[in-house]
Amino acid sequence: MTKVRTRFAPSPTGYMHIGNLRTALYEYLVAKKDPDGVFILRIEDTDQGRLIEGATDIIYNTLAQCKLFHDEGPDVGGNYGSYVQSERMKSGIYLEYAEKLIDLGGAHYCFCQEEDIQAQRELAEARGESFIFNDPCKNLSVEDARARIKNGETYVVRQNIPNEGTTSFDDEVYGTITVENSTLDEAILLKSDGFPTYNFANIIDDHMMEITH
Repeated sequence: MTKVRTRFAPSPTGYMHIGNLRTALYEYLVAKKDPDGVFILRIEDTDQGRLIEGATDIIYNTLAQCKLFHDEGPDVGGNYGSYVQSERMKSGIYLEYAEKLIDLGGAHYCFCQEEDIQAQRELAEARGESFIFNDPCKNLSVEDARARIKNGETYVVRQNIPNEGTTSFDDEVYGTITVENSTLDEAILLKSDGFPTYNFANIIDDHMMEITH
């Protein structure tokens, strides 16, 4: 069986609190139940506009004071670094995975401006409907989109979600969860500044760091 690898991955957009510490404790205990288990600290700082100065140091200090010592992390190293997402971004790994997803048909480039999105939002509000962005860029070919990028146009990468049908996944606690695709928004995976959003970076890093739980 593959040895257990867990991670505590806080975002330094606020000071560490009891909920963070509880999560770290669970991750630590799951890892240490396995004699060869590995507990990892990863700093998820892709939301650059909301970073709080000193928050990362508080994370280190709190874990140390509670004796939740991590086996891999920014301050102790390891074979899967860097353990800071903004530093991992410099390698181009998130863009690489975004482009792979686009080539597989799971995402698309979007060139819409904020005013385009706001216009749709106001129309939905006027109708009393929940706002879900209907992206016209989804109809662009990959070749045309990449030509526009080469010409210097700003873009984001959005997830592709079918307009019809359902999507299901198995939850360890609640069992099979099924949602209507029509209720899902095609979320941004890669922002216009090149930084990945949390949900995209998180799953890529878990995959690359061989997280098991």
